[in-house]
Amino acid sequence: MDIRDIHTPVLLERCAELLAPALERPDAVFVDGTLGMGGHSEAFLERFPTARLIGLDRDTDALRIAGERLARFGDRVTLVHTVYDGIAAAVASAGVDKVDGILFDLGVSSLQL
Repeated sequence: MDIRDIHTPVLLERCAELLAPALERPDAVFVDGTLGMGGHSEAFLERFPTARLIGLDRDTDALRIAGERLARFGDRVTLVHTVYDGIAAAVASAGVDKVDGILFDLGVSSLQL
C-alpha cells in the first residue's frame, strides 16, 4: 500500500495558496516544522519546482517515511531530527541564512494514533 493511500494532508490547497507568494520565487526555502509523513511538503515541492525544503520532526519513524516519500526530490530536501525550538539550528545546519515560508501543521499525527 502506498503512503498516499493512507495519509491525506489537511487543508493542503489552502496552505499552498497562502504560501504561494513566498514559494513561487526562484530558490525559495521553506520549513515544514511538523513534517510527519511529508504530504504537505511533497505537494509544495511538486507545485514550486525550484523550492527547497527543510523538514523537521521529532519522530524518527516519520522522518524515515517522509524521506522515502520525498527521495525523488534529491538535494532539494533536507530532513532534520529535532523539536520546534531546534528550528534555528536546523536551518543553519542546512547552510541557509533565511527562509521564505514556514508551515506548522499542528494537530494529532496519524502515526501517533
